Amino acid sequence: MSLREFWVNVRTGTRSLVQRATVDSPRLDAETIERVLRRETLWLTPRAVAGFNEADFTFLPDAERTRLNQLVTEFREIASRVSLATAANDDEVAQALPLFRDIIGMLEFDRYGDAEAYKIGKQVEHSIGATRPAELAELRFYTGADNTGDPSIWIWAILKDEAAAKAVFGRVTRSIRELLTEAANEAAPTLWPYVGFRTVSEQSEILEAAKV
Repeated sequence: MSLREFWVNVRTGTRSLVQRATVDSPRLDAETIERVLRRETLWLTPRAVAGFNEADFTFLPDAERTRLNQLVTEFREIASRVSLATAANDDEVAQALPLFRDIIGMLEFDRYGDAEAYKIGKQVEHSIGATRPAELAELRFYTGADNTGDPSIWIWAILKDEAAAKAVFGRVTRSIRELLTEAANEAAPTLWPYVGFRTVSEQSEILEAAKV
């Protein structure tokens, strides 16, 4: 069992959400997730949460880890009763849907590009929690190899529009880059951190273009 196996299985539980959930996609709100899950019920199977092990999520705060474990346990129990020979009935869908919806919501595929980015990103966000700058609106993470082939993590820091003013932009980006780099090095010392910046307005333009 592994975090990556669980991540991939949940992510592929519904193809429509997989297609729209990337680090440069609009946020997946509960209403959108639920609408897609009602349209496609192939996710209602124990395979959708295969690989889950609470011990793989020690990087989460206790309350989040307990909540995720509860959701997966209850979902697996319902899904295991669904017949493989017939489609899930309305009652089974009604019971399982809010559980799977909330599992997807907790994994935030629209902010974390992969399982490793999720693990590192959660640790980074927890690390900077007490000192998180007011100018920082959102963070998005993904991992991969850089152009030299070295394993790396990319962190997009989405800044409030007022932080783009020339008088403060340099100071704000320097302090946030130092903060995020230090936190990323502590969470994942073998990955090279790259920190990029966008404003909320710039991010909104990218998300609008992604809808086309």
